[in-house]
Amino acid sequence: KFYDPVRDEYFLNRNQVAFDSVLYYYQSDGEIYRPANIPEKVFSREIEYYRLFPSKPAESIATSTIRQNGFWKRFQLLLWLFLEKPQSSSGARIWASLNIIIILISVCNLISESMPVYRHNPEAERIFFSVDACCVSYFTIDILLRFSSSPSKRKFLKEVLNWFDMLAVLPFYVELLLGENSGTDGMMALRVLRLFRITRVLKLIRHSQQMMLMLLVLRNCFSELGILFCTWLMGALVFGTIMHYIEVDADSGFDSVLYACWWAAVTMTTVGYGDMTPQTNIGKAFGSMILFISMIYIALPMTLIVSKFNTALEDWKQQERTQIYYKKKANEEQSQSNADQENEQAVQEA
Repeated sequence: KFYDPVRDEYFLNRNQVAFDSVLYYYQSDGEIYRPANIPEKVFSREIEYYRLFPSKPAESIATSTIRQNGFWKRFQLLLWLFLEKPQSSSGARIWASLNIIIILISVCNLISESMPVYRHNPEAERIFFSVDACCVSYFTIDILLRFSSSPSKRKFLKEVLNWFDMLAVLPFYVELLLGENSGTDGMMALRVLRLFRITRVLKLIRHSQQMMLMLLVLRNCFSELGILFCTWLMGALVFGTIMHYIEVDADSGFDSVLYACWWAAVTMTTVGYGDMTPQTNIGKAFGSMILFISMIYIALPMTLIVSKFNTALEDWKQQERTQIYYKKKANEEQSQSNADQENEQAVQEA
């Protein structure tokens, strides 16, 4: 009853933070831990809903049946929530904000050290190296902490963003090991490795739910993107070949089919560098026709991608509304629980 055949997914309209503990229950062979920011009454209802202990009543689950994990496993779960779920606590939000600040500092440092005014300046190079070393140290600690606290190491290594994080720090350590006296080939390899430092910008994706949504849409649109690429490639080959034979005697730069295909690809994407232009009247007319056809030719597969993006966006908004609802409901239940406890204490004192 939870399966949605239209979206091909299972949807459980329950507390998201509590579900992390439910998932950890199955990953750890029956060990369960209640997050500190989830009231016992709310968490016991989640346990009862997922039927982890069907023979126990919900009241006893929250008090006696729920047992704490070992120190390391409990600490591992808390650390994972702290690093991967900024909404789990105020400290996690501060850590995520600090992460963004360090990323921006690192990118600004990367841009500044490429300016000609700072080249061959030993003092400036020393400052840039110190700033980069501090940023890389922070990124390295962040990667190690997230890897050690990850419930599934295999899933962690399968995430593309985690590989980008590793590529962001790899050039610094390779350059540190090789040093400056590495010869011409070594310096060329260092320059290539330094290109990977720009992947630090991609670390910002992790801190934006909208960007994560874009990655999810792209992941689900591989078939549509394949159709778009094939459409573009076939159009470039067909139009380029025709244009080559039209302009081959006009000395306009269409010396081969390959050059003509480059012109067709640029024209179909409406970029138009202007490095190659048809000179004959027939070529100009055909070029205008290509421009008109390609706008429709390429736009058709794009509608499929836009449709999937709109669906994913609506799902994300629905999840946001659900989280807000349950967070408000949990706060109300916590307030009610506190009020009941105060009333019981007042009755006992009376």
